[in-house]
Amino acid sequence: MTTVLPPAWRRPLARLRPAATRAGIATDAVREATRPWVGAVTPLGWTALGGGMTALVLGYRQGWVELKVIGIAALLTLLLALAWTLGRASYDATISLDRERVTPGDTAYGSVTVRNRAGRMVLPARMELPVGGGVAAFDLPALSPDASDEVLFSVPTTRRCVIEIGPVRSVRGDPIGLLRRTRDWAGAITLYVHPRTVPIDASTVGYLKDIEGVTTHDLSSSDVAFHALRDYVTGDSLRSIHWRTTARVGRLMVRQFEETRRSHLLLALSLREADYADADEFEVAVSAVASMAVQAIREERQVSLVTSRGRVRFATGAALLDHLAGVQASSRGGTLRDLAASAVTLVPNASMAAIVTGSVPPPRELRAAHLTLPAPLAAFAVRSVAGGTCTRRAISTLTVIDVPTLADLPKAVRSIR
Repeated sequence: MTTVLPPAWRRPLARLRPAATRAGIATDAVREATRPWVGAVTPLGWTALGGGMTALVLGYRQGWVELKVIGIAALLTLLLALAWTLGRASYDATISLDRERVTPGDTAYGSVTVRNRAGRMVLPARMELPVGGGVAAFDLPALSPDASDEVLFSVPTTRRCVIEIGPVRSVRGDPIGLLRRTRDWAGAITLYVHPRTVPIDASTVGYLKDIEGVTTHDLSSSDVAFHALRDYVTGDSLRSIHWRTTARVGRLMVRQFEETRRSHLLLALSLREADYADADEFEVAVSAVASMAVQAIREERQVSLVTSRGRVRFATGAALLDHLAGVQASSRGGTLRDLAASAVTLVPNASMAAIVTGSVPPPRELRAAHLTLPAPLAAFAVRSVAGGTCTRRAISTLTVIDVPTLADLPKAVRSIR
């Protein structure tokens, strides 16, 4: 239902609209101007402000001199803290690392360079550098115009992860901690702690003829890499007959080719936390996937990775390891059968598939995942079994290898050839 205003009301309301608009703009401007200072007040500062105002009001109402003194002291302390944090500096800050990709156990070394870009000398300041979940603090000395100071730091690593370093920020605050102003001066950089990898002899089954493949010593009557001519035998294709040589020698001669093969390895990694007995099992599983993928890339073979969260796109081996550095197990996720079904849907042209999981899934779940894969696809399963032994067994037609540690992976993979 639409309400129609009387004509006598319309003109006053029309005059009020511009005033309301100007008032809203002014309110937004005040909010933007005071936001840095409001954000600079710490919880202790708000407590001092609220306590001081309350003590002052009660002191004047009740005539209590003690409360008046407490309130005035609290407000004066806030004013002194405000004066302490006043001032503005201008810096150029850069963060650099000697290397941005390491493995667990390595130490990355870096430096922070801060330059005074103001036209005057700046007083000593407190600087902070966030490193992952922690913060490294250092004191910046007084700097003359265009002068700079460099601080070295190190980042020790113990486990696979992705560490954000930075941004560098300056901190101005009072000694008590009532006010704290910060400003960022440099962008963050990323340190990747890659999973450990081991070299693997990946010359296993699962190859397909392909024009872009690698020439082998296996001979074929139909391929693209010409090898030699031989006598015709019953069953050879007439299209393979080399008629010019046949006319010259007086008997049927056919072309013989060397097969070109292309391996497309599909790695399916379970991220379901329930599939692993502990965190160490999951780390071995991630490292196993990384090792097999890196070896396939090193041998110029095609490799695809599908996890419980979908397909992982990567252009290089380093990009794949960057992604695996941040992979984490999750309480959510489907079964191994769901993972296998998703993997063959996303990567339908694979010649070999490896299902990588922990020690918890029972044999029937591995069997169900295997039955989801198409029959021509050669497949095996890798189970990370903490505290177990390196074994090879068969669940129906699926080969399953148990890998207690990453060092056992090369021997386990060789056993399925």
